[in-house]
Amino acid sequence: MTTLKQKRIVVSVSNDLSFDQRVKRSCESLTQMGAEILLIGRLLPHSIAYQPHYKITRVKLPFVKGAGFYISFQVYLFWKLLFTKADIYVSNDLDTLLPNFLVAKIKNKKLIYDTHELYTDVPELQGRWQKKVWLVAEKFMFPKLKNVLTVNDLIASIYEKKYKVKVH
Repeated sequence: MTTLKQKRIVVSVSNDLSFDQRVKRSCESLTQMGAEILLIGRLLPHSIAYQPHYKITRVKLPFVKGAGFYISFQVYLFWKLLFTKADIYVSNDLDTLLPNFLVAKIKNKKLIYDTHELYTDVPELQGRWQKKVWLVAEKFMFPKLKNVLTVNDLIASIYEKKYKVKVH
């Protein structure tokens, strides 16, 4: 098993920490490898208590959805990451990538992008102006990424073909 002793890893998600089993498993695995984890995510009105064996920060924002949420979350996450000591930043999905990407560049730290879907192809974005915004962000950052993970070979091959980046 790989050791991550003495490594501080900040994992960020835009959703409620109580219900994201995939991220919980990732954080548990990283903790078992010796890493010190800080998981950043949302606190919503219906959130349930969540007290894992690693540190968490749950942010309550003035907006729950829509452009207001995404803008306020991007700003919050950028500043939180900028003033948090870390060796590695883990961005879960495109909606957390920009702040992680910028802070990793500023601090010259490792960034891991963990994407579990073709974010710009989700049904919620089809036919909406927000899709164009996320596509611009993706096209800007993805070709510059060195460490990309996804959930299956199909998604990996689509991203590899589109951006010429190795996806694991």
